[in-house]
Amino acid sequence: MTDHDDLSADAALREVDRAQESVRKSSRRGARFFLAMWLGSTGYWLATLLGPETVKNYAGLAIGALVVAGGVYIVRQRVYDRLLYRLAFSVTWAFMGTTVVAAVYNMFLHPRDPGPLWGVAGVLVALIASAPLLYGAVRMFRSTGDR
Repeated sequence: MTDHDDLSADAALREVDRAQESVRKSSRRGARFFLAMWLGSTGYWLATLLGPETVKNYAGLAIGALVVAGGVYIVRQRVYDRLLYRLAFSVTWAFMGTTVVAAVYNMFLHPRDPGPLWGVAGVLVALIASAPLLYGAVRMFRSTGDR
């Protein structure tokens, strides 16, 4: 603490507020990333399960680009909130699990020419597959509002 040895009480309080705001910003970034991934994942599964063949191919490219851009966006942060650090692992593992369930459904249960009832099932699978991301986003947004 060589640079801050002569801080007054007001200057120290401003420094603490600045650090807390930096952590809040990182939490908001993480929440936005989870929310963007939720929207992208839901759109991907809806396009994959209900869309024509050409849309399925472009949806895969779009979600891949979103993942890479989001990864770069998150990695560039300097400060990590403890809740974001904990949630990132649990949300990622839960999302991987629900994605595997959706992929198995798509491979073995979903017909090539779905009818209206299969459309409802496709929407439910898309929402279930991306639900962990929405949970992570809501949880992070709530934590930034509580501080």
